[in-house]
Amino acid sequence: MAEVNKAFDYDRPDRDAHERAGIGLLSRFIGAVFLVLLGGLLLLDRSLLKANRSQTVLDAEASSLLIEAYVGSQVILLGHIRDVVGQPTVWASRVAAHNELFRLVKDTKGLRYAWIADSPGNPGVSVLVDNRDSIPSIIRNPLQGDNTPGVTIGVVRGMDGRMLIAIVQRHAPGATSIFAEGLVLDGTGVEALLDRMQPAARVTVAVTSGRDTVVSLGHRTSNLQALAVEQKVVRLPNGGTWTVSATHVLTTQSLRWAIWALGTTGVLFLALGLLREQRRVIDASERSAELERLYRDVKRANQAKSEFLANVSHELRTPLNAIVGFVELLREGFYGDLSPRQVLPVDRIAASATHLRHLVDQVLDIAKIAAGRLEVHSETIVLRPFVLNTASELESLVSEKGLSFSITVSASLPRVRTDPTHLRQILINLIGNAVKYTPAGTISVRARLIGAPVQSGARRSSGGDAEGAALRILTSRAPRSGTWIALQVVDSGVGIAAADLERIFDEFEQVNAGPRGDSMQRGTGLGLAISRRLARLLGGEIGVESSPGLGSTFTIWLPVNPADLTRDQIVQTPADLPVVSA
Repeated sequence: MAEVNKAFDYDRPDRDAHERAGIGLLSRFIGAVFLVLLGGLLLLDRSLLKANRSQTVLDAEASSLLIEAYVGSQVILLGHIRDVVGQPTVWASRVAAHNELFRLVKDTKGLRYAWIADSPGNPGVSVLVDNRDSIPSIIRNPLQGDNTPGVTIGVVRGMDGRMLIAIVQRHAPGATSIFAEGLVLDGTGVEALLDRMQPAARVTVAVTSGRDTVVSLGHRTSNLQALAVEQKVVRLPNGGTWTVSATHVLTTQSLRWAIWALGTTGVLFLALGLLREQRRVIDASERSAELERLYRDVKRANQAKSEFLANVSHELRTPLNAIVGFVELLREGFYGDLSPRQVLPVDRIAASATHLRHLVDQVLDIAKIAAGRLEVHSETIVLRPFVLNTASELESLVSEKGLSFSITVSASLPRVRTDPTHLRQILINLIGNAVKYTPAGTISVRARLIGAPVQSGARRSSGGDAEGAALRILTSRAPRSGTWIALQVVDSGVGIAAADLERIFDEFEQVNAGPRGDSMQRGTGLGLAISRRLARLLGGEIGVESSPGLGSTFTIWLPVNPADLTRDQIVQTPADLPVVSA
C-alpha cells in the first residue's frame, strides 16, 4: 500500500495543475451563467409588463365582442317576437298575444319590460317583469318620440338609480300590422357575460354610452398600484357606439424586486453548488484513479492465481493418473493376486485417488473457464442414446443407495448441436448431486421440446390440464425466445431453501455441506458453478426449482437449431398452450 501511495503522490503536481485549470474554467462558466441569468431577469421583467398590457387589450376586445353579441341577440329576439306575436291568429286575442309574449321573453336575463304595439298611440301588449319602475313612462320619452323605422338603442335611468337599456324596433307603415316592439333590460345580463371571463389581473371593466355608465364591474384599487387601461368601441346594430374600458393592475414593484432578489440568490447558490460539485468531482477522480490502480493489481493477482491453479492442477494430474493406473493394475492382478487383507486398502486407495483426481479436474476446469481458455467443439448428437450412456456411468452409485432411477427421453426429439464432453460433464454433475442429496426416493431424467414452430395441419400435442399448466410454466422459464430442449434432472431429496437457490451456483459455495473431515462427502463446491458456466458456453442456461423436503429440479436449457427440426417435430397446439413435444 505504501508503494501505491507513493505512486499516487508522484503525479500530484500535474493533478494540482489540472485542478487549477478546472476551477478557472468553472469560474468563467459561472460568470457566463450569471450574465445569462441577469439578461433573463431583465427579459422577464419586460415580458411581465408587456404581458399585463396585452392581457388588458385582450380583455377589452373580448368584452366589446361579448356586448355586441348580447345586443345583437336582443335585436334578433325582437324580430322573433314580431314574427310570433304579430300573427293574425295570435294578435286577434290580447290574452293570447300577452301569453305568447310572456313565453318568449320569460327566460331573458335582466328583462324588466317587453311590449309590442300596432300603432304609435296604442300601448298594445306588454309584459312588466319588474314593477319597481314605471317602465311605460321611461320608454315613452325619448324612445317613443321618434317614429322613424329602424332600431333605436338608448340608456335611461330607472327609479332605483340603475341605468336601463331600452331597445325599440319600429316598422314602416304598411310594411306590417305591427308598429313597434321593444325591450327594457337592466345590466345583469351584460354583467353575467363579463363575469364569465374575468382575468386575475382585472381591476374594473365598464361600459359607457356617452356620459352614462351602462355597466361597471370591479373594485377600486390603491393609487400606489400601477394600472393599465384599455378602451374599445362597441358597435351597436343601429350604428351607435358604446365604449368598453378595461383596467388591469400591473406587476407590483415589490414583486419585481422579489423576482430580482430570488434570481440573484439562485445564481449565488448555483455558483456555490458548482464549486462544491467540482470539489466532489476532483475527490472522486482521485479515488477513481486509486481504485483503477488497485483494480489492476487485483487483476494481476487474480490472473496469477488462475495460472497457479492451472499449473498446479496440471502438474497434480500426472502423478494422480499414475497412482490410479497402478491401483487398477493391482486390482486386476497384473502384479499377482491380492490377499483378502490387501483388497480393502487398495480399494480405499483407488476411491481416494479417483476422488482427488475429480477435485483436481474441477479446479483445473474453473481455472480454464476463468482464464477464457476452455474451448467448445460442437457436434450433432442424438439426445436419447447420449443420456442413456451418460446415466449408465452413475447407475452403480444409484444402486448402492437403493434409489429408483428412471429416464424419459423421447427418441423423436431433434438432434442437438453441442459439445458432448461439456454436456456429459454437466449431466454427471447434476445426477451425482441428486444421488448425493437424496437419502431415499427417486431420481429421474427427462427431456421436453419447448418453443417449436407451429405448422398448420400438424398433430396436436397430447396432455391434460395439469400437463398443459406444467408446460406453460416451463415455457415461461426459458432463457429467451426460440426453440429449446429442457433436459431435467429431478430428485426427491432434501431440497434447497429459496434463499440459497442462486448461492449454490457460486464458486466454493455449498448448502448443508458435510463435516470438513469427510472430504469424500463434502466436495469442493465447484460442481454447479462449473455446470452453469459450461451451459452458458454451450449457448444455454441452468435453472433450478426446489423446496426444502420436496426435492429439486435442475433444468439444462439446450438451444435447438430450427433447421434440425423435422416435420413431425413441428406441432400445432391450442392458442393457450405452449408448443411441446416429448
